[in-house]
Parts: sequence; C-alpha cells; structure tokens
Amino acid sequence: MSTTEPQHGVSTGVLTAMYDAAKALQLYPIENEIVGRSLTELQSRVTEIFEREGGLAVWVAGNYMFVNDIQVRLDLADYAALSALREALRSHGIGRIEFLPRVRTDDWVAFLTGLTSATRPGIQPLEAFQARLSDAGVHRIVVGPSTALFSGGEDSDGIEAARRTYAYSVQVARETMNGLVLGKAVGAQRAERAVLRVVDQVLKDRSTMMGMLTLRDYDDHSLIHAVNVAILSVALGQHLGFGKQQLFELGFAALFHDIGKVLIPTSVLNKQAFLTDEEWRLVSQHPDFGLLIMFDMEGFEDPPYRAMLSIYEHHMGAHLNGYPRVIRRRRQGLFARIIAITEAYDAAISNHGRQFSPCSPDEAIRQLLHNDGNLYDGVLARAFTTMMGVYPVATVTILDTGELGVVVAPSSNPNALSRPLVRIVATREGKRIGDGPIRDLTEVDPATGHFVRSIARSANPQRYGINVSDFVA
Repeated sequence: MSTTEPQHGVSTGVLTAMYDAAKALQLYPIENEIVGRSLTELQSRVTEIFEREGGLAVWVAGNYMFVNDIQVRLDLADYAALSALREALRSHGIGRIEFLPRVRTDDWVAFLTGLTSATRPGIQPLEAFQARLSDAGVHRIVVGPSTALFSGGEDSDGIEAARRTYAYSVQVARETMNGLVLGKAVGAQRAERAVLRVVDQVLKDRSTMMGMLTLRDYDDHSLIHAVNVAILSVALGQHLGFGKQQLFELGFAALFHDIGKVLIPTSVLNKQAFLTDEEWRLVSQHPDFGLLIMFDMEGFEDPPYRAMLSIYEHHMGAHLNGYPRVIRRRRQGLFARIIAITEAYDAAISNHGRQFSPCSPDEAIRQLLHNDGNLYDGVLARAFTTMMGVYPVATVTILDTGELGVVVAPSSNPNALSRPLVRIVATREGKRIGDGPIRDLTEVDPATGHFVRSIARSANPQRYGINVSDFVA
C-alpha cells in the first residue's frame, strides 16, 4: 500500500458499507433492491481488504475503532454512521470481529440483522449474539470481547477529552499569570477546577495524558511547562498510590510551581545567553516570590499549605544544596521532591531552556537516574522510571527489524521497562505508513522463543520528519 490515505479510506469504507447494509436490512425486506446493492457493496469492500491485506478484523476500544490494527479516524462526513455502528457493537458486548475468507450473503444477513436487534434484559449480550450466529450456521464471522491491547474503558473520553483538558489548563494558567502581572485579584476556583480535570483524566487514561506533553500549539513555553509538570506529577502520584485528594493537592502545587516567575522581567527569563550573577540571583528568588503570591490568591476555603510549601521547596535539592538556602536542617517535602523530578524531565525534553537543545525522552530518563543524588530523590527517580519506562511515551525508536516506531504506552509488565507498546510509522524499506499498527515489544515468536521486535536505539524525530504529537496527541 503506497500511502496512508488509501488505507484509511478502505478501512472507513468497509465500516460505512457495514452500517449501510445493516440499516437497509432494518428498513426493507431482504428481496429489496436497496438491500441487494448494499450487500454487494459490502462484499466488494471486504474482498478488497482481503486482497490487499490477507484478512479482516474489526476492533472496538472505548471511543475508537480499528480495522486490522489501523485506527479509523471519524471525519464529519462519516461520523454519524460509524458512531452508530460502534454503539451497536457495544450494545451487544462485541469488542472484536474476525471475518474469515469467503463470507457468504447468508452470513452477512444473520450478522447484520442481529446487530440491529435489541438486546434482551437478563441475558449476557455477547453470549446471546454468539449463540444467534451459531444457530444460523454462521462460522465465517467470529465475534468476541476486546483484547487487552485494544481494551478501553467505556467511560474513557480518549484523546479528544485529554486535548480539551490540556487546552483548558493552559488557558487557566495563562489567565492566572496575566492577572498577577497586571496586579488583579486572582481567584483559586478556576485553577482548582483545571487541576481536578487533570487528575480525573490521568486516572482515566494516563498514557493518553502523557501524549499531551508533545503538544507545542501554544506560544508561551512557561504555560506548557506548568501544565506538563502538573500532568507528570499527578501521574507519578497515582503510580505511588496517592488518593484523589492528595493528587489534587500535588497537581495544584505542580501547576503553580513557577508562579513566582511572573515577578521576574521577561527579558531575564527569555534571555538566550547565559545569565549574569545578578540575573541568576533574581531568578533564584522565584520560589520566595511564589510563596508570597500564594498568600494573596483568593478563594481558598483553607490556605493550601502543602502546595505553598512545595512551591517554596521545589529547587532546594534532596540534600538542600539548591535554593532557597536554609539555615536550619530540614528535609525537602515529598511533593517538592516529586515536582523537582517532573519539572527536570519536562525541561530536558522541551526547548524551554533556550541555551540547550532538547534531548530524547529516553536520554532524559537516563539523566535523572544518573544524577548524583544531590538534586533528586533516588527512590522517586526510580519510581518515575518504572512509571515512564526506559523508553517513555513519544520516544521515536528504530527497531531491530529496521522498522521505525513511536512509543505510545509503557509496558504493563514492570519487568519489561525497555519493551513498550510501539506504533509502527515506517517499514524496514523506509515507506511511511502513518497510523500503522501498534506492536507489543514483549511479544515472543513461539517458534524461536526470541522477541519478535526489540528497540535498537532511539532516534531524533526531526531527522525523519516526524511530528510525534500526530501519533500520541
């Protein structure tokens, strides 16, 4: 297949034809000409896919549909039809359908008629549907639940919900920062709502929210950094077993960890050369400024003491060799230690610090793990690595098969941190395939006992003309 668009068009076409045939059977008798045409069109579409790819399987995962592992994008033109088909499959508990060669017209009629029939209360819908197909002698269409790779919570809003949450958080952060710069009274209510949305979205689908870290659609890098650190901190808190209230407090502290920088001239913050001693002294005061600003923020039922403390402490360092300098011996708080790690990771993979070039996500992980223990808590750094994986979401990888891939989720196996889920974006011949299939790198070839694919090395996405957010955000 030469390009992504024809493949996507074929995938959408077979699902649309399936919906049209089901609707025709629902409205007209089987002898009707419209029914005949719609079944012929469906069979033609299926035959085309079999000829191109050697088989046909359809998957439903949350709000997404896949044809032979390729995600189908719902455009406005086909949104109503594909959404209706997806809901019909869901209502019968169907997560996957496998079509075997030489599907007959009778098979299609039995399958599509059952799909448009109402489920009966008190009966497990998937088992009832499977029994219906068996009674009709249908053996070339096999239905079942979704597999682990494509499973998705029914209440998951997916990538679109994650994007809305991200955009809302950036907007709230911008309004808050601008209000402080202009000397306006700033309330906490909208900020609290933004943090709650981040917490809820991370709890629903952590990997999808991690994909939002690749978005670069905003002109103010400080806002992106603030939201990214909030997402990463909440995710790490969830990984550590925090409750929802703790996650909210941590997320609030992370979103505003650098709020004190609003009192520092932008000429200093955006300076592309190295800072002078006086400029660095000013920048190093932003934790003090942030603490004072939080005292003036209105609308809290109770002062957010843990957030305030974390804002003040996040640059102190695990051994208190950072700033602000302390006189009495103390220990950097847990939230501050978490934020120190997550903000360092986001700064490393982003171009926020203009004196340095961003590094790959896997290199950022290595830097955190190999710190000398003075800046970051070693236990938390290892926990962060366990959560993110050795190759975090958005890492562009070259596999030992010669294929090019983008990491879309870490492995669920804590003993396989270097074997994430990877979306293939180019073949070994170098042919780009866009939204290619997702491959689990823990897959083993039963004939040899060896892994089917392994990561040879990470790669610079710019070298291959890859916009990583196209695949994870």
